[in-house]
Amino acid sequence: MQQATQPGFAACHGCSLCLLPCPMWRAHRDVSYSPQGFAKAMQAGASASDLADQLVCCIQCGACDVMCPEQIDLSGMVSKLWKQAGLSESIELSESIGLSESIELPDSIEWIPQPSNDKVFAMSKNPMVQAQLSCKDLYIIDAAPFHTHHAERVQHYDALRHSTGCSMNLDLNRMAIPTGADSVSARMGKFDVAQQLDWLMQGHDFKRIVVECELDQSTLAKIIDQPVIHVSKLLE
Repeated sequence: MQQATQPGFAACHGCSLCLLPCPMWRAHRDVSYSPQGFAKAMQAGASASDLADQLVCCIQCGACDVMCPEQIDLSGMVSKLWKQAGLSESIELSESIGLSESIELPDSIEWIPQPSNDKVFAMSKNPMVQAQLSCKDLYIIDAAPFHTHHAERVQHYDALRHSTGCSMNLDLNRMAIPTGADSVSARMGKFDVAQQLDWLMQGHDFKRIVVECELDQSTLAKIIDQPVIHVSKLLE
């Protein structure tokens, strides 16, 4: 039996659920800066180039995919639009980091591929790691791969949170609030990582931060006083 094709932007009816976890919409409070905005604009005949200014603000965290009741491949739609608008070709991965002016990162940080998230996810399942997590920790999940494998991983992280008492960057909808630090949008100066981190940490009382993304570690270490470690350190 042939598998049904995943719905495209034409299936968007404007329910706005994708706005709830969207960092881009939160920063701009303008629906044109949202997956729904992209879909509705294309339904009205807009081209990728027409949406370029909004597209570069998307950090492609994938939270919208999980929220969409029509199961539209929204992150896939954004990636396709990036290519059609020529944005992917315009990015030099060797460019210097372009984050918010309030964040000052060491020159030694390079934009190189991070460790496979499958390996990092395996670390979070290691009993040695779990034994060292406590209610004094804020554990920051790497958002994009979490959302990509949401059905599998949300159960694991929920169990980890309850068994260890640590807090996490999960919102009420069990979406992982992203930092955006490793996004192309942040690299291009189109996403305010400092503002996003301030929002992420509101309401959390912690003594230490444990991260899955090494770039989150480098970024957070520059702006908070508490220790920030990568989850791999809990295996040493």
